[in-house]
Amino acid sequence: MEYILAKNTEEDFQGFLRLDEEWDRRYVSLGVGEQYVRVPFLEQTEAEKRADFANFKEDEYFIFAKDGDEYAGYLFGCLKDTSYSYKIRRVGYLDSLIVSEKYRGQGISTKMKELFFDWLRSKNITICQIHVNAKNTSALDIYKKWGFEVDELRLWRKI
Repeated sequence: MEYILAKNTEEDFQGFLRLDEEWDRRYVSLGVGEQYVRVPFLEQTEAEKRADFANFKEDEYFIFAKDGDEYAGYLFGCLKDTSYSYKIRRVGYLDSLIVSEKYRGQGISTKMKELFFDWLRSKNITICQIHVNAKNTSALDIYKKWGFEVDELRLWRKI
């Protein structure tokens, strides 16, 4: 397995799209999308996704896991400012972690997480956050195994 930083190329963009579509199908099949009835995701066209993909910032980290020419997964993370009430002003944020079903159970997500943590350390970041839907128990199990702790619950109510 090769781990490469994402580049603004058509090949990487197509790899991203394929993995993102697989993630969308899996997320819906897990039954964890009900929250988006309340606060729906912005529907993006391929052109809008392409524009976002092409405009990475210095405080963002995007890595692919590749098996030859096949995109096995990706991790996207960034630096986030915290609330004024916290002593730590910036944290790492693991935004998206996707491994194609064909490649699960091979340690790919763990390796990408470690590479992301190395990047965070290089930026002098000591805390990493992640948000996960409570119904996505497989992801929760992995994140807890990695040492993440649940510290808050986000509740929704339609008014």
